[in-house]
Amino acid sequence: MLTVKLRQLSGLALLLSGIIYQSVVAQTASYQMLMQDVLINADLWGDSPSILSANYAFENIIGVPGNQQDVIAAGGTWETVTSSTDPPYRALTSSATPQQVAFGFGYPVSHADAMPVVFSWPVLPSTVQPSDFRITLNTGAVVTPMVVSISPNIEYNERNTVVVFGEFGNRLTPATEGAIYIERTEIVDDGTPLKLVGASGPVSAVGLSRTSGNPWLPGGGPTLVGAKLSHMLTTGEGAPALFGAAQLPNDGLALYGSDAQFRLRVLTTGGFSADGVVSVLPSDFATFFRIRLMDNGMEQWLTQTGTSYVTSAGSITVVGLADLGLGTDPYNDGYIEDHDNQIDIILKGDESAMRLITDVEIPAAGGYSPFYNPGGPGNNPTPGVAYTQPGPYDLQPVIIAIDDPLTVTYIIPEPATSTSVLVAMLVVVTMSGRSHRTNPKIDHCNDSGL
Repeated sequence: MLTVKLRQLSGLALLLSGIIYQSVVAQTASYQMLMQDVLINADLWGDSPSILSANYAFENIIGVPGNQQDVIAAGGTWETVTSSTDPPYRALTSSATPQQVAFGFGYPVSHADAMPVVFSWPVLPSTVQPSDFRITLNTGAVVTPMVVSISPNIEYNERNTVVVFGEFGNRLTPATEGAIYIERTEIVDDGTPLKLVGASGPVSAVGLSRTSGNPWLPGGGPTLVGAKLSHMLTTGEGAPALFGAAQLPNDGLALYGSDAQFRLRVLTTGGFSADGVVSVLPSDFATFFRIRLMDNGMEQWLTQTGTSYVTSAGSITVVGLADLGLGTDPYNDGYIEDHDNQIDIILKGDESAMRLITDVEIPAAGGYSPFYNPGGPGNNPTPGVAYTQPGPYDLQPVIIAIDDPLTVTYIIPEPATSTSVLVAMLVVVTMSGRSHRTNPKIDHCNDSGL
């Protein structure tokens, strides 16, 4: 039985220990590159700034030495992979080593907990600091994260989700004596406020707050908080050179070529996996999703890839999933995706038929698999260990963004690193196959580019 981790440090003590530690340990250069202010065709998920979700995700498995024994001792899981005798580390476990954390979050941590915070607008990366987040636990304790990053939402056209690591709770359900968990997350003014970027430029996120879901309760797993249909466009499909090499390009055009005509992007509350470790595959649409449309008052469902569904306004074909990992043949349990908060459902067909789409569904039953976050059991769980629960049935309305993709571009390179940013920009422009201009200010984009 996993020993429940006791929280003996107060929130103030944790904050002070983090400040002392970070004052003597240098922040990694990779993190500094990642957190530059480069948003390119980044998605807007609402008309106003808000926190869409801030759910306690999983416990104790962030910053664990990279071997099976230590991961299992920390309450993590170690996947049985059959497709390779030497699979990638991420195919074996969702636990992260201290070195991996330092690469994407600036500093290493040890046996930390995790929470993704999903905003309706992309964040201005340089303004994101642990001290922006006031996290209130059910005990009344207030804690500050140890580290925070936009990772794994590294691509320039994403970046509306940040992930915080720290000491947030244990694995007991709320009704159990001794349970510790997140109740509420609030963005506070630390003197350098966190900012979100909307159509009119950056605005302060101070004062935004959200209550937290609990991953140990039945149905407490990840859900959708947004879905948006637009023309397929690769502008912004890129990341700093040190990031994404193993997973990019992973957009619809890279995987499906000219069949990628439309993109139905879904936004998730956290990592999506069939068991907590294994990656979602580009071929997995029919395993997890259905698409609902209304045609002259009649309901119709898109359930399979490669099938041309005929409507009164034309046809629609589900091509497959994208914004996961590289296109490979075949897909298997050694496949690695980016594990961020976006999945793209790629469609082809008539634009008028696309406008009939109303919802994306996760049935999570009846032959459909549910989703787990990265605290899930994997396919080889340790008896007696509490793992996070699968997500529930979910029906998410789709925003039709065919005429206006509802995106923003905002670029302010730091003087010392402007060369690297411009090189990254050049890569993005090349990938898009279009000629674009860059501008160190807000630019509300449409499908004509930057």
